[in-house]
Amino acid sequence: MENLHTRLEKVAVAAGFKNLRHLERDMGMSYNTLMKITDGMTAKTMLRVVEKIPQLSLDYLVTGEGPMFKGGVSGLPLLPFSAVAGALAENIPSSFLNTQEVCYVPDFIDKGAELAIRVDGDSMSPRFRNGEILAIRVVQDPSFFQWGRVYVLSTTQGCVVKKLLPCPDDDNSVICRSENRDEYPDYTIPKSDILNVAIVVGHI
Repeated sequence: MENLHTRLEKVAVAAGFKNLRHLERDMGMSYNTLMKITDGMTAKTMLRVVEKIPQLSLDYLVTGEGPMFKGGVSGLPLLPFSAVAGALAENIPSSFLNTQEVCYVPDFIDKGAELAIRVDGDSMSPRFRNGEILAIRVVQDPSFFQWGRVYVLSTTQGCVVKKLLPCPDDDNSVICRSENRDEYPDYTIPKSDILNVAIVVGHI
């Protein structure tokens, strides 16, 4: 059976933090207060965690049983790879299907968000910063784009997050634009290289 430390790690990621240390810092706790926990914590520390993540189920935190969050709240599956906010990257899985963790993003469920994915890189900064989590909705018809919106694309060369624009001289390609255009110029991707498409509906 997993110990309390493992459950805390899962809770931190599911609540939208990069890891347990990120939660610890965000709570203003002393270094390693949470990281050193294995099978028990003080009532004061437990209450501070619940104050920071009010949707957290105490039953799950203490016993590991039942749903992680209260009220039947469902989490967004957190994809086990990053959307690269930079140049196209190699060796990143090109499917949106293999998920292992969930991310609690309460403000975006009503917007139709289906998945969550973490940003890797700074080309979309300051709009989306390295390490932030995007809430995304899979587009069933990848031939239709809302120009000027930000998408996560699974391509033959990797997974990227970019603002998409029409290519004026090639109807069979799209322009990928970064927010940080001084360091990351526009580039084009043939539509035939796009395997899956998801639109960004929010971020944390």
